[in-house]
Amino acid sequence: MSQTGWRDVGSSLKAKISLIMTAVLMLAILLVAFFLLRQQEQSLTVEMTKRGLAIAQNLAAGAKTSLLQRDDLSLSVLIKDAMKDSDLAYVIITDEKGRIRAHSDVGLTGELLERPAPLAPARDRLAVTTYRAPGRGGIIDFAVPLTFSKVRLGALYLGFSEESITAAVRRAQWQTSLITLGMVCLGIGAAVGLAMLLSRPISRLVEGTRAIAAGNFQVALPVTSRDELGTLTESFNQMARSLREKEMIKRAFSRYVAREVVEQVLKDPDSLHLKGERREVTILFCDIRGFTTMSEHLDPERVVSLLNDFYTVMIDLTFKHDGTLDKFLGDGIMAIFGAPIAHPDHALMSVRAALAMQEGMEALSAARVSRGNEPISVGIGINAGEVVAGTVGTEDRMEYTVIGDNVNLASRLGSNAKPGQILVSRRIWELVKESFDVRTRGPLRVKGKDEEVEVFEVIGPRQLG
Repeated sequence: MSQTGWRDVGSSLKAKISLIMTAVLMLAILLVAFFLLRQQEQSLTVEMTKRGLAIAQNLAAGAKTSLLQRDDLSLSVLIKDAMKDSDLAYVIITDEKGRIRAHSDVGLTGELLERPAPLAPARDRLAVTTYRAPGRGGIIDFAVPLTFSKVRLGALYLGFSEESITAAVRRAQWQTSLITLGMVCLGIGAAVGLAMLLSRPISRLVEGTRAIAAGNFQVALPVTSRDELGTLTESFNQMARSLREKEMIKRAFSRYVAREVVEQVLKDPDSLHLKGERREVTILFCDIRGFTTMSEHLDPERVVSLLNDFYTVMIDLTFKHDGTLDKFLGDGIMAIFGAPIAHPDHALMSVRAALAMQEGMEALSAARVSRGNEPISVGIGINAGEVVAGTVGTEDRMEYTVIGDNVNLASRLGSNAKPGQILVSRRIWELVKESFDVRTRGPLRVKGKDEEVEVFEVIGPRQLG
């Protein structure tokens, strides 16, 4: 994924977190505002009802005497004074027959009262009804029976307008809207800030993953929290360290064995045995002929240059033929075939490598001669057999090698090989004679052996036909 793609992932994550948090916050604020407004409206309605009931009861007490005395003027004055309260929509006083004795609308005085649905004439007890009147909005109607010594005198009807409640609710809604808008703005800012805070370590993880994918194992992300993201970041750092160590092992091991062998070892560690085991391998020794005499009259810098050229050819060809570089021997090398990764054709692999080494030395010698330097040549000895293969040393310093008499025999063959010659043991001859032209050189007495050993020389690949 491109860098822009990773940035889009981070931006998308921040956007998603911000949107989700903002939506949740807005929903919570709206629900709280709704319930608060609803509760305020109910509280206002209760308070308005109490107030209207108190006014109705006071008017009813004052109207009883006037009804008994048939004093309509006093009733009218009573209603006129009451209507000075802007919250009153109407006040009506009727006699026991339902005829209007006083009305806030003077023109209706003397008529029979007709109550619109859902209102009903006053009964034996106080009745409170809320309804909507055309052109007036919400009305709280109080129907109060007027009695004296259990004698029905009439009734009082008082309409208390809900306009003041509506206006108060509107003001509360406006104030709540402003507060809600402010809280939403603050919430959006907080959500974006929190989203950035949460997405920043995730973005760093994405960038770190991209760096590792590109081969940079030096990544170490800062652990900025102790929560799950902090734990995830620490796990990522541990993974990066593990990959870094694995890459270091791969690079270090690649100096001794072919990279393909390293890849196989890392892919299937169970195929690698480093503790020590008996197994059949092929051992190859190769060293420069006449190096001691040559180095006596060469400058140290030219000796180092010669060895570097020699090692470069030897190492490249060893790895090319899936061999393992066991050690440098001053002016020579020791290579192993068939360990640590077992290979059934280890002998064939070693002989192919030896022939390639002789060709490589011929090319290197020709290049040196063309530059006015001394020619060089190598002798190679190869043996196959059972050895003990594994790690030797201490906990602080270890190396992988093979040990046994067969190793010593390969070393002796290498020491006896003439310039350009490849000497092999009888065991090698048995394993490669079908593929290579190998000639016997007769018995040879080597150091460390009581009896002579039969030695063969590899001439080249067997010609078919």
